[in-house]
Amino acid sequence: MRTMATAGNPAGWTRLVHVTFTLTAFAACVLYLTSPQSVRLAMVTVVSAVPLAAIAAGMRIHRIARRGTWLILLAGTVLFTIFNYLWFLDLGLGIPVAADGVANSLCQVAAYLCVLGAALTVVARHGAGDRGGILDAALIAIGLITPVWEFLLRPHLLEVGSPAGTQAAFLIKVLLLMGTLGALLRIADTAGTARTALNYFFVSLASAVVAVVVSLLTSVPGSDYYSPVVDLCAMLGYLSLAAAAVHPSAKDFAQPGGWERRELNPVSLRSLGLVLALVPVVGSVPQLYGGSADTLLLSLGTLLVIPLVIMRIGLLLAQRTADQEALRYQAHHDELTGLVNRRRFFALLDEAVARCRRGALPGIAVLYCDLNKFKAINDEHGHEAGDHVLRTFAERLTATLRPDDLAARIGGDEFLVLCPGAADAENLRRRVEELAAQPVQWAGHELALGAAVGLATGTGVDLSGDALVTAADAEMYTRKAAAGRLPARALANPC
Repeated sequence: MRTMATAGNPAGWTRLVHVTFTLTAFAACVLYLTSPQSVRLAMVTVVSAVPLAAIAAGMRIHRIARRGTWLILLAGTVLFTIFNYLWFLDLGLGIPVAADGVANSLCQVAAYLCVLGAALTVVARHGAGDRGGILDAALIAIGLITPVWEFLLRPHLLEVGSPAGTQAAFLIKVLLLMGTLGALLRIADTAGTARTALNYFFVSLASAVVAVVVSLLTSVPGSDYYSPVVDLCAMLGYLSLAAAAVHPSAKDFAQPGGWERRELNPVSLRSLGLVLALVPVVGSVPQLYGGSADTLLLSLGTLLVIPLVIMRIGLLLAQRTADQEALRYQAHHDELTGLVNRRRFFALLDEAVARCRRGALPGIAVLYCDLNKFKAINDEHGHEAGDHVLRTFAERLTATLRPDDLAARIGGDEFLVLCPGAADAENLRRRVEELAAQPVQWAGHELALGAAVGLATGTGVDLSGDALVTAADAEMYTRKAAAGRLPARALANPC
């Protein structure tokens, strides 16, 4: 009951996770550094199994719906535990189980692939709102690791006589891991409710990268020696993954919630140029000192960086196109109803008139619609009710039009309809008047409407769009006056 009560209190549960993680990590490090080799190996094995229980408990306590990512991490944790257990048996207890064999090495590789796969699924699900920022972070991380590879990791691999295939595999792993780390760091900074779990996961993956790099730099060929930093980083990674699994934000770890979406800001061309230049420049530095150029970095690094840069530029172009389309839409449409505005309507009317003059259209009809009782609705129920009436009428008007017809709101409660061909225009006017007579529901009130609809048709080479609108406007005023809704003096100036 105490556990469930704590889980029901997110703030208390969060503090418990942070305190437990800190104390456990500190105790594990102290105990590891003061223990003999066999105990150290046993500790690493036990700590590697902690995420197993944490992931299972976290999925149950937080009722995580999307469990795919966590199940991938669970599989990776099982493989890490098996890997560490075999080394404990071999070095800790002296039981020959071929811990340094191909099978156990493949087990470790599969475990890292699970972690990397889970990280990529998280990036894919959280990155929809910030693809540009994520690509930038990945590119920067890849660019920063290239000098580390060239001046620290590659010389060591050459010194111990690693074949080209091993070097290529290690380079690919480092570049992919660093790119993923950069993307995760960006996501963790903008992920809203999932931020804490993602931060813990970032620490876990970063610890794994450090462990791999330190293991490479400190291991001695033909010897079982490696730096204690490897195990310390590994244990920190396991405990960080466990903390991510039991933290309340784990429920949004692979199911974004509270995402802080950001606009795609164009990255500086100098930054992109720097990242593009780093790989060839760094890879060519050894040649300046009488050595050979790093063909692996020049080829594999370029193959990875260039597609990412192309994707980034593509996003910028897509964003620019979307912005232009949005501006074009705003310039041509009424913000309240979504119908085309006065300027766009008259431009399309002129196009239709030109087609009619060429004989491509048999004629044109224009309907001029003015709503009745709209001012009274605004005065009695407020502008929100008036806006609702306009939106509702626009939706009904659009639904009753034919595919080739065009409706526009030209201001206030006035609407225009363009009917290319002019066929069945009288029936269309009748339908518009009928739909305008249907009441609109608002806050428990039934708002009565109505409309006066003027109709004008025309054809031939002398056709004028302005004349059609003026004629339809005049007939609308005539019909409104005939219905007793307009004083007779208004007819003297229908505009």
